[in-house]
Amino acid sequence: MSEFIDSKDQAIISLLQKDGRMSVQDMALALGLTRATVSKRMEKLESSGVITGYAAVVRKDFSHKKVCGWVMINTIPNMEEGVIAAMKLMTEVSKIYTTNGRWDLGVEVGAADLEGFDTALSRIRQISGIETTETNLLLSSRIGQ
Repeated sequence: MSEFIDSKDQAIISLLQKDGRMSVQDMALALGLTRATVSKRMEKLESSGVITGYAAVVRKDFSHKKVCGWVMINTIPNMEEGVIAAMKLMTEVSKIYTTNGRWDLGVEVGAADLEGFDTALSRIRQISGIETTETNLLLSSRIGQ
């Protein structure tokens, strides 16, 4: 994949994958962008072939996540919601759970390869409000798929 996808493009794709019928106006409000900016970026994503249809049907090689893992996170007190909001914009993050016990959050992360997973992990660790993390790669599924 040679297209340059920045964090705003990733956020648009993430919103469309969650709700392919979301209006441009609602996306603009959610992302703090103008309607024109969201429309222009959506056109670029469509013309480059990243978005191939709606309800956001994305190329298999773009969304296929061969490397998956759990990132357990401790947050700085009272900063958990900001951490969650930042991770919701990451396309590599598929699930976020609040937990009790040793960790504050359990996050499911996926990427096409180890390099992509490492990049996502680095981005997660740079989010303001994260104190510590522990990562476990998922090797195989023994039940369900």
